[in-house]
Amino acid sequence: MSNEYQPLTALDRARIAYEEMVRRQQAVATARQLRGRKRKIRAAIVCGGIAVLLIACTIHYDLVPTSLRSGILSRNGTDADFGTTRTGQVRTYVKGNTCQELQFNNVSGGYVGGAFVPCDTVLRKEAPPSTSGQRVNSIRDSFTR
Repeated sequence: MSNEYQPLTALDRARIAYEEMVRRQQAVATARQLRGRKRKIRAAIVCGGIAVLLIACTIHYDLVPTSLRSGILSRNGTDADFGTTRTGQVRTYVKGNTCQELQFNNVSGGYVGGAFVPCDTVLRKEAPPSTSGQRVNSIRDSFTR
């Protein structure tokens, strides 16, 4: 028996070539998946950054609607004691510069107090005077009550 080099047969060469082709295809598929993941991660980071930037600008420039603000973020101190007393206030316009302020307890569901107070903090937008006559003014004023 000799240890001489035996030339490869055609079947051996074809098998080796096929295995090499499969390895290359797997490497290309892996590289393609890696590029896709990197692209998706970059897009998620950019979208998240834009969302954080928009939220920060909205809060900084005070563009949050009043319906979405919480009592903690309110600028006046009247809502600060709601968590301890569980008492809310409702102010309604009566006439002139007079408003009726009712206080109610959220635990019992009943009214705890009420008083007539000046409406200094309530801003009302007055309509410009109309030249159409008294009837138009009375109709307009009925909607503001």
